[in-house]
Amino acid sequence: MRTLGIAVLLALAVGAGCKPVKPTSTAPAPAAAIPVEVTEIRYDALDAAVNERKGKVVLMDFWATWCGPCVKKFAHFVATHKKYADKGLVCMSVSMDPKGKDDKYDKADVLKFLKNNEATFANYTLLGTRNDGDNIVDRFGFAGYIPHQVLFDKQGNRVWTNAEKQLSESALDKLIEAELAK
Repeated sequence: MRTLGIAVLLALAVGAGCKPVKPTSTAPAPAAAIPVEVTEIRYDALDAAVNERKGKVVLMDFWATWCGPCVKKFAHFVATHKKYADKGLVCMSVSMDPKGKDDKYDKADVLKFLKNNEATFANYTLLGTRNDGDNIVDRFGFAGYIPHQVLFDKQGNRVWTNAEKQLSESALDKLIEAELAK
């Protein structure tokens, strides 16, 4: 009789639409992957992107896929982002791949490079450098040589470029830490 009672209860439970309860996991859900993207931009919009980040320290890296030293240094740029992003550093990469008056370049190569390097920060491809050269020099201290890095303080003022003073990776880290502490 007891077996019949259990069978009847199970039948009623199934008939009522009850489903077995699976144990829930206490492990946190995996973090969503940050997409790696690249945006074509001209000087005015790049300047605005820096200005929009006032209150943060901004480190920019001007590079190109065809530049061996740029490719080599980019890994440290990504590592710097990972090390200081949660402390207020914003990293922005600027591809200088476009060439000529038509700004021709291989967009797929730029994006592939960024994805392979896990560049999960703002990535831009700068267009119109022939027309905006003077503005680019004035704002970013860029004189046409890459790799080129520039650091802005929390007020959006340029405080360092590698064209003005070469720094070792550890010296750059110390400068970033000093700016973040202000």
